[in-house]
Amino acid sequence: MTYDVIIAGTGPAGLMTAEKTTSYGLKTLVLEKRQGVTYSLMGELVTDKALNFLRVKPDSEYIGNKYTSIVGESLDTGSNIVVDRTLLGNSYLFDEDNCQELMRDRALSDGAEFRYKARVGSVVKEGDSVVGVKYNQSEEERANLTVGADGSFSRVSETAGFTHPKWLLSYGYRFKLTNCKNVDPNVAYFYVGKDVGLGYLWLYPRSETEVNLGIGRVPSSKTNWHALPPMQDVLRKYMKEHPETQNAKIAAVNGGVVPCAGIIPRFTDAGVALCGNSAGQVSSIVGGGVTTCFHAGQVLAKHAKRMVDSGDFSKKSVGEYEKEYRKSKLASNITNTGKGMWAVSKYAMHNDPIAAAEIVLGQLDAKTLNELIQGHASVATIMTLMSDFLPMVAKIGVGYLRAIAVSGF
Repeated sequence: MTYDVIIAGTGPAGLMTAEKTTSYGLKTLVLEKRQGVTYSLMGELVTDKALNFLRVKPDSEYIGNKYTSIVGESLDTGSNIVVDRTLLGNSYLFDEDNCQELMRDRALSDGAEFRYKARVGSVVKEGDSVVGVKYNQSEEERANLTVGADGSFSRVSETAGFTHPKWLLSYGYRFKLTNCKNVDPNVAYFYVGKDVGLGYLWLYPRSETEVNLGIGRVPSSKTNWHALPPMQDVLRKYMKEHPETQNAKIAAVNGGVVPCAGIIPRFTDAGVALCGNSAGQVSSIVGGGVTTCFHAGQVLAKHAKRMVDSGDFSKKSVGEYEKEYRKSKLASNITNTGKGMWAVSKYAMHNDPIAAAEIVLGQLDAKTLNELIQGHASVATIMTLMSDFLPMVAKIGVGYLRAIAVSGF
């Protein structure tokens, strides 16, 4: 049997692609190496845009919480900055499992086939075109279009011949905690600190007694990485030092790897397309990938329908998906934040990023920081930085120029 589409992976990109391709009537097979869709880690802090892509309401069972503000804070000094709803808009905590099951069930109701414990090993090629995948070593399935939504270490990507120059990854762990006390459910926290390293620790309350506590860290160098305490130790230390979590119980542990370098140079070819983390479709500075993955999945599914209708799965035809995606505003934001993350990683190779973070938390206002994080700082913001915060810009800038010179970039 030849499917219209085979999708490797059930993260947000893979599930959204499956949901939409089946809604278009395409015969779709989804392969997942884990036992089910809820075993993969999906980002949780989202805005109205993600809810719109998923077609769920803020008061539905798919939303675990809503926040009125987000706080960025130093674990070492307590310096902090507050971004409220006037700058942030609405911020929600997805109920991760419910959202994943919703997309799966929508796809199933429209005829998708899911196979679990199905680990894709390689694509199958005929000439220059990908025509399917091999999985679980000896099994094989064929499709007109193969979609690699199988994460940062995508086997579809590697075996189809895509390259990932400047591949920069963030490694993370997350605890789901119960039995917490006196948690403010209206505020989400991002923390920096010497034990965290190049990255951040986050605390997303689900209620007054339940929180999601996680950490994401980017290795700027092997030396810097090995000098840091293990990430799970950092989470446990946080639990011990904060009264809200001192008696908390770890109900679940999960982890994942997120690309931080921006969109890869090419993510389509004859008979094959990448989507989500495998294509670098993640806004790196805040680790935001849910909205961008939802968007990519919808764009890809629309083009998959076009390809099936025309019977054209050539390199040029599949490339129309990549062309449209790269023109989008979300793709532009990913590119901008990817460049920013590379600059930060180079800086951290030869300077103290935590000291720089302390300067930012102590001197920047919330509006300016929000614009910088989102990758759309205005001319007025840049001019304000250069005038009002010139000592800060100079101090960090000199460190970055030194990093560029020393590392040869």
